[in-house]
Amino acid sequence: NKVRYGKIIIMSDADVDGAHIKNLFYTFIWNLCPDLITNGYVYAGVPPLYKITLGGNKGYKYLKNDEELAIFQKENVGKKYQVGRMKGLGEMDVDETEETLTHPESRIIKQIGVEDISLTDKLFNDLMGSAIVPRKEYIKAHSQEATYNQE
Repeated sequence: NKVRYGKIIIMSDADVDGAHIKNLFYTFIWNLCPDLITNGYVYAGVPPLYKITLGGNKGYKYLKNDEELAIFQKENVGKKYQVGRMKGLGEMDVDETEETLTHPESRIIKQIGVEDISLTDKLFNDLMGSAIVPRKEYIKAHSQEATYNQE
């Protein structure tokens, strides 16, 4: 009830390392103040993975993942464009950061929430807690399900 901001937006690179960093932040918040998550104050910034420069000075567009790139490439066969991989937030210039992460009309953010508080608490403890055995058991039981999805 003393929150000073309407949104806490966690931003990190659009790769697997960035996803891990976000999970560390979520764990930190969950352990210190889970109400921030359960009450809808925590968001994830979704940075683009690619910047497409269109031929003929037609500008550029951002794509957030490999799937969007594949669709773009199928739809633009024979057209001139250049694909640039965004290496991370630290390599973006001020304008790119503004346009893709901070400008309310063009950024993509996802609200972080939970459906079952007790299950979420157990999962955080199993995966990010100090006990090794629950983490190993979870990984063994769910390793076939592992995928990386930026969305």
